[in-house]
Amino acid sequence: MSHSGGEAEGKLDLVPLIDTVMLLLMFFILTSKFTSEEKAISSLLPTDKGQLSAQQTKTVEEPKQVNICIYPAGMEKGYQPSEYRDQLLKTRAPGQNIDYADFRIGANQLPKVDGKTLSRSRDAKEVSAALEDVHSFVTKSLEGYESGTGERKDQHPVIIHCFSGMSWRFALVAYDAVRAYEATKATFKFTGNPDELNRMREVTFAPPRIRNYSPNELGNELFEIIHMK
Repeated sequence: MSHSGGEAEGKLDLVPLIDTVMLLLMFFILTSKFTSEEKAISSLLPTDKGQLSAQQTKTVEEPKQVNICIYPAGMEKGYQPSEYRDQLLKTRAPGQNIDYADFRIGANQLPKVDGKTLSRSRDAKEVSAALEDVHSFVTKSLEGYESGTGERKDQHPVIIHCFSGMSWRFALVAYDAVRAYEATKATFKFTGNPDELNRMREVTFAPPRIRNYSPNELGNELFEIIHMK
């Protein structure tokens, strides 16, 4: 073997390798679309700017209404449901009536309404005085919720929330007081026609929550009513 022949056997031809690299480079350049892909990704990412953000951060306002809350007298805000249940068990035996109730409308409160007088008293003057106290309280409280519109049906609806463990006489007295107040504000003479109620402010009773709570969960109902705005 000659010296020149040995050099020929050890020579490496780089031309095919260069051609392969160029083909791969051209393939990636032609098939890659970095700019469009980046735009697509950015459009899918969350943003805190623009119209989408305004829709997401828009707060949902609660419907305006006037809540009349009726619950056992002496119970105050700031306790947990289990504590209200314990207070209830201490103030009455199972099956015993709750004779005194607190009425609250917003920040206004009428404490210790005597249910015995409303339901069992035979003294007409005593009953009238107790009813007058409730009517005066409801009138004064509802005056602060007048919206200024001419039609009574456009006023905020009134919802009466009465604790399930209490006599519904308390709720009926509150209902009568609201209707008496509305009669003084009506722009027409109310003759008793049921169709005329469509022109009056809506007054309803909240459904008794005792259907949804077991006896051990009555504290939850008291918590909801006492802390209601």
